[in-house]
Amino acid sequence: MRSHINMASIILSFVGKQDPYSDNTTAEGSIVTLVRHLLQEHCIIARVILLYTADTQQRAIDTRDWLTMAPLELDAGAIATLAVDELLSHDPVNLLLAVQAARWGMDAVLPEMAAGDWLELNASSGTPVMKSAWSILQAAGYALHSRVWQVRNPMEMQVGQQRVFQTNVDTLKHEFELKIVTRQVHDYNYGGAIATLQASGLGDDAVEALLTYARCRLALDFDRAFSAIAPFTTTLDRRWKQEISKLRSKTDRRDLLREAYFNAQIEYRNQQYAEFLVKLSQFQEGVLNYLVGSYLGRELPANYAECDGFWQFVQQFDQGRLYQFLETYRFRGKPLTLQKFPNRPSLTAILESNSRFAEILKPIGQLSQACDRRNQVIHNFEGISQIEDADDLLQQMRQVLKKIASGPLDNPFDQLNQQICTLLDRSVRSVRITKSS
Repeated sequence: MRSHINMASIILSFVGKQDPYSDNTTAEGSIVTLVRHLLQEHCIIARVILLYTADTQQRAIDTRDWLTMAPLELDAGAIATLAVDELLSHDPVNLLLAVQAARWGMDAVLPEMAAGDWLELNASSGTPVMKSAWSILQAAGYALHSRVWQVRNPMEMQVGQQRVFQTNVDTLKHEFELKIVTRQVHDYNYGGAIATLQASGLGDDAVEALLTYARCRLALDFDRAFSAIAPFTTTLDRRWKQEISKLRSKTDRRDLLREAYFNAQIEYRNQQYAEFLVKLSQFQEGVLNYLVGSYLGRELPANYAECDGFWQFVQQFDQGRLYQFLETYRFRGKPLTLQKFPNRPSLTAILESNSRFAEILKPIGQLSQACDRRNQVIHNFEGISQIEDADDLLQQMRQVLKKIASGPLDNPFDQLNQQICTLLDRSVRSVRITKSS
């Protein structure tokens, strides 16, 4: 087995009618010329894969023999001649078939590659579509550690031109990758965008930090979101640090309710309807907790150990009138479960005891029906592929927020996406300038 330190070249090429020797130019064909060039550059040639059609089978055999003779003297066992699909032999100008054959040739050698090995792709042998196949695959990201080579016709070379040179398709490849990442960002798929950027090498630290911020913030992991952009607070928009600082402090529950609303919006846009109902339930529970806490002037219990103290307080509140109301309250014909962790019916009943909550309880009641659907989905292992009244539910959430929280309700993730794409475009331009200089 080859050492990873000894990086090697694996040559892939279609066989053309000028291989291994051209009667037209009275010179070696492109395959032999490329091998000679790589050897002169002190490359270790570990494998040569020659893809041939029915018309070039003998030329593939001749090329293999030529490469084993002096002065090249490649190991015959390292050279493989592989017949392409019969369809390509009968239709050698079909681009799709040529790309499929080139991909098949790649797949044959990828398991043999060691870290640091290069795929050397010869784009100068075969029909025009066969020559193009290698650049298409490289641009599409199928050969991350590869070089596409062109071999000039010696009869057409100009002064100062090299016979063998690389073709750079990085710009086209970057366009493909940028389009993918942009789509992922607009779909709020920040984890996928990070993985794509890391594989392509397009992004920079600031872009990746902002993507990580977005991913963690969407997951309500405010501490990690804060840490992600902490080193870049002088270069990134101050808005993101200010917002995440408020969210992680949890001093104003209304900030968290806005965030739950934004999350629900995103789940709905991505047609993740089961998750949408979960976010809606979190929102409704958060609203009830906030309103009841504000009404009673105390925090609700954070765990079961605090429940006794909470209900003792409720028994004393308003000279006991609230607790008397709760004892006579019926939810779906049944008395409330008091003395335990306050649930949705008991919190709703507390608010119904005071007429000043009557207006806000109307949209909250409509959200409760959706919460029941969420429970049915979870407990009965049911799927959900559509919610016909989702727009109405989002409107009810928005109506609730407007009553308890001032300020705009535009989703900040949309502005965040715009800034990420702007930074990403700037980073890609920087990569192009660096590589072209």
